Amino acid sequence: MVTRWLGCVRGQTTALPCGAPRSRYQVTIAYNSGMATYVMDDAICLRVVDFSETSQIVGMFTRRHGMVPMIAKGAKRESKRTSSSGPLDLLTSGEVVFVPAKSGGELSLLSKWELVNHRTMLRKDLAALNGAMMGAEVTAMLMVPQDPHEALYEELEAMLELVGRGRQERMRGVVAYVKAGLVEAGYGPVLEACVMCGRGTGDEEVRFVPVAGGIVCPRCGGSEGVAVSGRIAVALERLPRPRVMAVTPPAREAEGGALAKAMEILLTQVEVITDKRVKTRSLMGNVFGVG
Repeated sequence: MVTRWLGCVRGQTTALPCGAPRSRYQVTIAYNSGMATYVMDDAICLRVVDFSETSQIVGMFTRRHGMVPMIAKGAKRESKRTSSSGPLDLLTSGEVVFVPAKSGGELSLLSKWELVNHRTMLRKDLAALNGAMMGAEVTAMLMVPQDPHEALYEELEAMLELVGRGRQERMRGVVAYVKAGLVEAGYGPVLEACVMCGRGTGDEEVRFVPVAGGIVCPRCGGSEGVAVSGRIAVALERLPRPRVMAVTPPAREAEGGALAKAMEILLTQVEVITDKRVKTRSLMGNVFGVG
């Protein structure tokens, strides 16, 4: 039985030593079947879940490989600290070395983690941390594994810097980032004109209809979607990306209520696209200072 089991794994007949644990030899054979391919990339940690007493499942958004789910074997073991220069914490940035998964349903194997930015300031400001967590969740929801989006990676880096600067930058930064995420994923909403008739939006109340992909004016729409002021929709359309705001901050003061409404319609779009609830939506009151 032992010989058959091993032969099934490798396609050949090889006997196991008497009493030897199967798991040990299965791993050894897998590694002996070919040289592992190690990949190095810049990464931002967007998800960390304990898998066992010593290992963790992590979701890394990498610069050149997109979202990469990985298993960090022995990450919580003291002896493993030599392969990591810092903790695998949410929202940290660093250089990661990993062995890519052989198929889409498997996890890549994290080999080394070189911490570059722990973002200590974010962890001292609850509103900033919550804003960053909203951006992280939306990224993980919109990005398909192994689909590179280098431009969005840089926008995320900029957003994580902005949210730690202060209230104005935090509110604008997270909204601008979520909009950028939708655009990069191919679902950028139409906000300056009715998607049905092309009529421009003024100050009148319009409705944001996710299944239509944008704003619907009163003449064309009914009661579906989220009611929003045309002024807010236009302002959202013209909101610069985080990288632009990091260099040239907008002159006008941000309105918490208006930005909260803008975020509401963007998150509604994300939820319709992914058919999942954005769990961090509940943090909006703290992020935007509204009830």
